Amino acid sequence: MSFSFAFESSAVEWATAALFLLGLALLWRFLAPLPAAVRRLRIFTALILAGLLFKPVLSRLDSRSIRPRLSVVIDRGPSMQGKDDFDRARLKRAVDWILRHRAEIEKHAEVSLYGGAAGAHRLDWNELESLQADNAAFEPASVLSDLLSAGAPPERVWVLSDGAFENGETLAPALARLGSPVDALGVGPKRIPKSLSIAGIETPDFVFLHSRFETGVSVEAHRLEGKSVTLTLRHEGKILQKRVLQAKRPFEILRATFTLEAAALGSQDYRIAVLVEGDQDKRLRVSRGFRVEVIRQKYRIMYLAGRPSFEYSHLRAQLKGDPNHELVSFVILRNPEDVSPVPDNQLSLIPFPATEIFVKNLFQFDLFILENFAYYRFNLPAAYLENLKRFVAQGGALLIVGGENAFTKGGYRGSPLEETFPVTLLPDKDDFVTELFKPTLAAVDHPFLAVGDTRAESKALWDALPPLDGYARFSDVRPGASVLLSHPRAKTASGRPLPIVAVQEFGRGKVMLVGTDSTWRWKLAGGRDWKLSSFYARFWSRAVQYLTGSLELKKVKFSPLPERMPAREPAILSLRVFDEHFRAVPGVDVDLKVVWSRPDGTTTSPAHFEREPGVFQIELSELAEGRHRIRAIARYRGQLWGEDGVNFVWEGPRSDAPLNRRALQELSEPTRGEYRDLYRIDLQALLSSLPPVREEQAVRSRQHLWTWSGWLALAVFLLLGEWFLRRRRGYL
Repeated sequence: MSFSFAFESSAVEWATAALFLLGLALLWRFLAPLPAAVRRLRIFTALILAGLLFKPVLSRLDSRSIRPRLSVVIDRGPSMQGKDDFDRARLKRAVDWILRHRAEIEKHAEVSLYGGAAGAHRLDWNELESLQADNAAFEPASVLSDLLSAGAPPERVWVLSDGAFENGETLAPALARLGSPVDALGVGPKRIPKSLSIAGIETPDFVFLHSRFETGVSVEAHRLEGKSVTLTLRHEGKILQKRVLQAKRPFEILRATFTLEAAALGSQDYRIAVLVEGDQDKRLRVSRGFRVEVIRQKYRIMYLAGRPSFEYSHLRAQLKGDPNHELVSFVILRNPEDVSPVPDNQLSLIPFPATEIFVKNLFQFDLFILENFAYYRFNLPAAYLENLKRFVAQGGALLIVGGENAFTKGGYRGSPLEETFPVTLLPDKDDFVTELFKPTLAAVDHPFLAVGDTRAESKALWDALPPLDGYARFSDVRPGASVLLSHPRAKTASGRPLPIVAVQEFGRGKVMLVGTDSTWRWKLAGGRDWKLSSFYARFWSRAVQYLTGSLELKKVKFSPLPERMPAREPAILSLRVFDEHFRAVPGVDVDLKVVWSRPDGTTTSPAHFEREPGVFQIELSELAEGRHRIRAIARYRGQLWGEDGVNFVWEGPRSDAPLNRRALQELSEPTRGEYRDLYRIDLQALLSSLPPVREEQAVRSRQHLWTWSGWLALAVFLLLGEWFLRRRRGYL
C-alpha cells in the first residue's frame, strides 16, 4: 500500500490563493507591532485558508497485475459439426481444448469468449460446454466487427475454426479496423484424402440473347499434385468446351473460364463435370449444374415489303420508333418485269440483295416479315425459301402480312415455306378479295389478344375498331394452328371460318399470318376515339413479343439456383421484376408477396428488400435439410403481373470437409498473427506471443481534504485562541 498527494484546484483557484498570499505579504508591516504568538497564529490561519483553495486530495494506492485482453472466437458454423480423425465433432474438440487449458490461459490473459457465425456472440465459461453449431456460415468480417463493438478492443485474437468460410472483400477493412494480431488455430482432420470439389461457379443471372458471357469455375484439388484435371462443360447433353488443368501443389484451387454464347431464349441449363483422367475413384469425379436466364435486349427485325403501301409506311414507322427494335427494311420499288428507259447502272435504286437477306444475314435476325412480297417475280432459288423454313424451325419468327401478291399469287403454294404457314393455300391465284369487313374474335382468351387490362375491356376495344379493307382466302387451317381473328362471314374451301390472323408453332419457332394489309386503318381510328389511340402500336408490339417468345417470358423471375444449396445461412435468393419491355421495375410500383414452404410442410413469408431497381433480395434463415420451395407473386400498378417459383435442396454440413489452412492463413497473416494446427499447438509458445503482464498502481480510495468538516471547528478554535492571547496581553 502507498499514498499519493495531489491538488484538484482550477487555474482560478490557484490565482485566488496566490493573490491571498500576496496580500498577506503586503500587510505584514501592520502585523509587526503584534505579539509574536499572535502573528504566528494569524500566519498559520492564512496558510490553512490558502491551502484549502488548492483543494488537496490524499489517495491510497494498491498494486495489481494487468493481463492483456484476449478474445477467443470459436467458429460455430455448420461445418464444425463435421468429424475429425478421432470421430469427434470439430466444435466439441475446440471447446474441449479451451476448457482443458483454461487455467493456464487465464494466468496470462484476461479472456473474453465468443461464439462466431454470422456475427460474434459473447459467452461465459458456463455456456461453453453447451455451445452448439449454427446453420449460418462463419463470416470473419462480421465477427471481427462485433469484437470491436463489444467493449475495449482486444490486444490479441484467437480464432478456432476449420476454415470452411469465404473471406471476401470485407475482410481486409475489418482486420485494419481491429488493429490487433489474429492467431488462427486450425480445427480439423490431420490427414486430407485425395479429393476434388467444385468450390464455386460464377455466372451472370441474366444475359441478353446472342450475347457472349463468361462462366468461371473454381475447383479445389487435394493431394492431386502432378495430376491432370479435366473440366467439361455440357449443354443439352452436348459437349461445348473442355479445359485441362494441372495440379501442382498438395492443395490448390484450379480456376477455368468458359466463354459462351446465349443462343436461345429462356432458362438454359448447363453442367460442369470435373474428373482426374484415368482415375475411377468417385471422389475424383464430380459435377454440378447451373442455369442462365436469357432475355432479349433488342428484337432484330428484317422487314421485306413487295411494294410501297400505307401498311408498310405505318408498320415500319411503328417498328422503327420502338427503342427495343433494331429494324432493317427493304421495299421493292421496281419489279423485274417493270420496263426502265435507262440502264440499271444509271438508276439510284440499289439492287435487291436477295442473297444477303435469305442466306448470309438471315440467322442474325429474330423476326422476318414478308409483306405482300411476290417471291416468284425474282426467280429466286427454292433453296432461299428452304433456308427461311430452317430459320423458323431453329427458333426464328416469321410474320406474313397479306395483300394480292402475298400467298398463292406470290408463288408460295407448294413451296418449302408453305409448310410453316398456319393455313393451306388455294390453287387459285386470284385469292384476294377487296371489301370492307370487321374481324371477329376467334380466341378471346389468347394472351396475344389481351390488349386491354381486363377481358371485357379488350373485347370492347376490338368491337370499337373500324373495318379493314381486303382479305386473302385460304383452303384450310392446318392442324395445330390457332385462329385468333376470323372473317365474320367468309369461309375456307373446307367450310371453316376464314382466318384473318392465325398462328402456329413450327419447330422451335413461331409463324403468324395476317390475311390483310389494311391494319393501318386501326391507327387512323385513334384520331376519332382516344381509347383507340394506342391500339395499333399495342397490337403490333404484342405481335413482335408473341412471335419472338417474349410475351410468354416471365416478367417475374428468380435468379437461377444451384441444384443443391451449401450449408450456409442465410440462403440468399434474388428476384427480378420487369415491365412489358423487360426493363427493371422500381420497387415503389411493385407489391410483392413471397411464400416459403419448408421440408416439414410449414409455410412462412420471409423478409425481402429491394437491393437495386427491379431486383429484390430474399434471405432465408433457420434452414432444415431437405427440399424448400419459394413462390413469389408480384402486382404491378395494381394488377397481377406475374409469379415465379424455385425449388432447392439444402444440404447439411460436410463431415469430410478438409481443414482449409489457406483461408485461416489469409485471416492471420495480414495482422502478423500466426496459423497453427490445433492438434500440435505448443501452448507456451502461443501464450508467449501475448503482451506481457504488467504491474499497475490502482487507486483504492481518495480523500478530499478540503471538504473535511473539521476545518470549521479549527477556524473557531484559532479565533478563540487569538482572542484569549490578546485579552491576556491587554490588547482588548
